[in-house]
Amino acid sequence: MSQNTKKIFVAAASVLGWVLAAALAVGTILLAVENGKLKDEAGRQEQYDSTTYDFYLTLGTMPTLYATLNAYAVKNPNTYMWFLRGNTISYQYSAEYIHYFSTQSENNDESGIDYREIRDKVRELKDSDPGAKFRLFCDDLRVRFILDIFVAAGVDFEDLQVTLLSDGTGTYSLYQEITEEQYVSQAEGWNTVMQAYIEHRDDASYCYFEEKNGQAMEMQEYAFYVSTFSNVSYWMQHPDYLSGAISETMETQRYGMNIVKKDPKAMYDSFDRQTRADYQKVVLANALVDSDTLETLEDAVEYFDSQLSGRDKPVVLILGTSYNGLEHNQTFIDQTIAYYTPTRSSEDPTKVRFKGKEYAVAADATTVTADGGEYAIGEISVYLFFKGHPSHPSDAELQAYFDENAIVVLPHRTPVEVLFWMYDVKAGGYQSTSFLSCTQGQTEFFFGALTTPALVSMQELGFFDGAVIFEEEA
Repeated sequence: MSQNTKKIFVAAASVLGWVLAAALAVGTILLAVENGKLKDEAGRQEQYDSTTYDFYLTLGTMPTLYATLNAYAVKNPNTYMWFLRGNTISYQYSAEYIHYFSTQSENNDESGIDYREIRDKVRELKDSDPGAKFRLFCDDLRVRFILDIFVAAGVDFEDLQVTLLSDGTGTYSLYQEITEEQYVSQAEGWNTVMQAYIEHRDDASYCYFEEKNGQAMEMQEYAFYVSTFSNVSYWMQHPDYLSGAISETMETQRYGMNIVKKDPKAMYDSFDRQTRADYQKVVLANALVDSDTLETLEDAVEYFDSQLSGRDKPVVLILGTSYNGLEHNQTFIDQTIAYYTPTRSSEDPTKVRFKGKEYAVAADATTVTADGGEYAIGEISVYLFFKGHPSHPSDAELQAYFDENAIVVLPHRTPVEVLFWMYDVKAGGYQSTSFLSCTQGQTEFFFGALTTPALVSMQELGFFDGAVIFEEEA
């Protein structure tokens, strides 16, 4: 695989240019307003020609998965990729048409950010191919990559096609945090940074920003403003749940933003058989890391297929968090087991409680009929699996507890989002970005009340109707 790098270009866009772009939004916008609803372009993939160069630069889990889905759908031989988290997808098993940079970790370690190496690659391609066209796919929180890499490399911003990839819950929270003062000043701020990069294009090492946190988030609040340009689109799973803006101007311009409702499951479902098999390699390979039983990719695919499909009872995934010990998990897990187990009342043998409801049965009945199914009283009605946080595997005490309760612990490095897309499963657990990847009705419970703005909004608008809240006992 190529170890070269890429760049990001930015061209001057004045306030007047921005206003004009907004005025022309009806003709150029990717996300049209149709009867007040957002257009769903989940299944449509971007096309390319021989002079199109695709750059995927991602840090977050969901942006990396979005990027990989699109790269595998398009199969552009001119694909360049860099991603931060080595436990999201597999460098080793990536498709041959995906070229990486020297800073890309070849194992599960995080990769270093070197904007200059990527910038140099963009400049090299631009100089060697006068007809080169560039497309950038990056996290919405890393808007600065447009300027750092492409504009700095000599690519005019209006010639660059940009797709911002939603970070997940951070996207929806950010929408609620941008102030009026911040938003109305962004046109000037954007042009200031762009002009600085244009003026320093001859300086290969120039960077407008100091590395404040190593996460390249210095311009994260510009994502919504930048999405108003006609050459920028903004992919989200649930844009219809963007709400609560405190900036009146930003809220007014909401439908002038090129936001696309992009369903990753629909993208995966659109793959042909071979592409699906290739994609499984890159997203399931990390199950082999630290495994004593899985040795090959075939082992990993067979493992997930045998555990999560074709079972005689429903499959439920419990999503963990950074708490990886028994103390913070037992109360919640006990409630989960009880919820899925039909239990006869100790006071009245003709009453059985199951999934939060009470059912009447004969005193000597061994089964209960509920929700169109028949379930054994006193026996758990589902197969429970625990999918821990990628960076916080279960400790020995918690693992022993799972073993005692016949709960299977899945490889913690595998992104749970891809399991939602590949298998017919239900889910619940600690609130996280992962629940944005569920379909409506797939989430059945949460550990604790929701506090993340995006999930709260979705709950209020009915997306999580039917999901129960398990409370941590005092």
